[in-house]
Amino acid sequence: MLFGNEIITSRQNPTVVKLCALLDKKERRKTRLFRIDGYKLFSEAIECGAEIELVAVCSEKADRFMPLAQKSGAKTVLLSPEVFSKITDEKSPDGIIAVVKYIDGLHKVLSPSDIPAIAASERRIMAFESLRDPGNLGTVIRSASAFGVDTLILSDDCADIYNPKTLRGAMGAIFSREILFCRDLPDALARFSCEGRRVLAATLDTESVSVSKAALTAKDIVVIGNEGHGLSRSAVEASDLSVILPIDTGRGVESLNAATAASVFMWEQRRLSAK
Repeated sequence: MLFGNEIITSRQNPTVVKLCALLDKKERRKTRLFRIDGYKLFSEAIECGAEIELVAVCSEKADRFMPLAQKSGAKTVLLSPEVFSKITDEKSPDGIIAVVKYIDGLHKVLSPSDIPAIAASERRIMAFESLRDPGNLGTVIRSASAFGVDTLILSDDCADIYNPKTLRGAMGAIFSREILFCRDLPDALARFSCEGRRVLAATLDTESVSVSKAALTAKDIVVIGNEGHGLSRSAVEASDLSVILPIDTGRGVESLNAATAASVFMWEQRRLSAK
């Protein structure tokens, strides 16, 4: 018995079953809960005011983590090392897992009626269509935080932002970036264009111009497509201009990874808009 908590030793325990179930996207969407593994993400969740429902601590790490876990105000349980090692999603686990409520205030569906106000704001915006790799999406969210992109618009077939791989890639940025889910991205892009936001499609079309000639500004919305197939024709047609990043192509190098390209665009937009 440690800190007044009995140590859970069975994987069939309801709390353990719940923690494992949240590795599944359908369960996350059904319960509107997700899990975060590791001390760094946990501490950043607390710092950002995320609503934490449950904290599970490996009994071997109780002295280190239980005081902080209990300060979160959430229900706190201890797991035996054997049980914890079976359910952790980390290769080198810290010894703490938390269940967090969906961040509805920051992460929500984009309504067409929202677009005029968003377009008129000073928010820097970037959009993504069919970005399927959770690791890429996590990198994008983290880069957005690093380079000052406030809002990310995602087509509804992008990877789940609460996928464990996305969360690891995004780190604490998941708790600070506004993420809007869009059922019809081409339509939204066209609406943003009508509201005065220039929309730039990152694509290898023959009509694409180099980003150096596009004169990026903070108000522009760059759109990045699927890792393998790029942007849909309808997304390109809804954009005002097609742009490319000038790179040295050669054997095995035809284009950049989607997350890498997004990060370069973010940096370039920040650099040019700061002049």
